[in-house]
Amino acid sequence: MSKRIAFIVVTLLVSMNTYGSYFNTDRPQKIIGPFLAQVEHIEEIKTFSNAFGVAPKTASEITQYLNANTHQMLPVITISSLLFDKETGMYRDDSDAIIDAIQKSSIRPAEILFLMDEPLAAVRAACEKGKSKACRDVENRYVETLSTLRLVGQLLRKQFPGAGVMHIEAWIELVQQKKQYPNENVIMLDDAEYLGFDCYGEFDYCGSSEHGYNSQIEYGTWVWDAMHALESTNSIGRKMFLVTGAFLADHSFDSAETILKQMYTYAYVLSQHDKLGGLGIFLWSDMIENGTLFTGARSIRDIADFIVLIAQYFGVGNKTEQ
Repeated sequence: MSKRIAFIVVTLLVSMNTYGSYFNTDRPQKIIGPFLAQVEHIEEIKTFSNAFGVAPKTASEITQYLNANTHQMLPVITISSLLFDKETGMYRDDSDAIIDAIQKSSIRPAEILFLMDEPLAAVRAACEKGKSKACRDVENRYVETLSTLRLVGQLLRKQFPGAGVMHIEAWIELVQQKKQYPNENVIMLDDAEYLGFDCYGEFDYCGSSEHGYNSQIEYGTWVWDAMHALESTNSIGRKMFLVTGAFLADHSFDSAETILKQMYTYAYVLSQHDKLGGLGIFLWSDMIENGTLFTGARSIRDIADFIVLIAQYFGVGNKTEQ
């Protein structure tokens, strides 16, 4: 009997070692930081951020951002785009280039979050472009996509202790799921420690003429319910992560006033519950995406100042330098 018990214990330990431990979401501070589009801007946010987000176009850019992170902020690195196969419209379980880029960095973070940014919406969009494999996965409610992203997260946690996964889904994907399955929870990556959504526009009226407009509270409630359902089945300390817009662009925000209202409301919501883990601010740098110019917060004085005030309220950053 004692040998059998010993075997079970060893098996459990081996299993834990295979998958790695989950990211510690029980933190003294909320995670707060903006999304960057340029490496040199990392120095500009150090006084009011304990984290930063990036979406590297290549794995080598990961190394550049980590090397510039001299103040040891928490990196939130978008990796879904690096795993996406445009030929099939599906994700690959291949994180070798990501691992190599992190190992090459001269400044290795103690903690790191890997972001799956709108992964389900990307598969659905591929289906709409005629990718048959993607269509089968949408029809099967993303079984293959979730399995692939789950495996990637488990490998990265094992490779980098202190790592975790964040899943931020597009509002439009949540709406389409709810239209098809109105009585079921929206689908979120079940192996992610942080879950959230994004919708850029008026807080009480965000969406599109094609898919309708809703309060962002409604989108958030869908994710909140899904998170608690997952947590009740397998508790890993999941928390919801909020994402607010902080940019001017066509078809999104047309005035600083609209941005401030969304940011203020999100900051207030963040303060109301310990199961809300942080606030991502999109975005700090200017950038061009799909032919659209996004004017980031660093170029809009009122927005930049308000981000600092939010950080001060939550006790994030160096108040002396602020």
